[in-house]
Amino acid sequence: MKSRNILSSKKNLQQMMLSKINTTQNKIIMKTMLLCLFLSLSFAFVSEKTGWLEVDWKIIFIPALLVLQIIIIGTALKNRYKKH
Repeated sequence: MKSRNILSSKKNLQQMMLSKINTTQNKIIMKTMLLCLFLSLSFAFVSEKTGWLEVDWKIIFIPALLVLQIIIIGTALKNRYKKH
């Protein structure tokens, strides 16, 4: 009986955490990061194939991380100076 209660409480905790993560704001952030990552990968691939620019593939994820930092800082500033 206790094992069922423990399993159900773990399942409820997982559902609660997933509902906190799966918000519309987080979906927009994830879509923005994926779009930025896709654009930087496609730009790097095209420029590598054409020979226009040599790309260091280790730093290709930096634009997506910069977008994430900008979103986090912007949200923090907006929440800090929000009028109540």
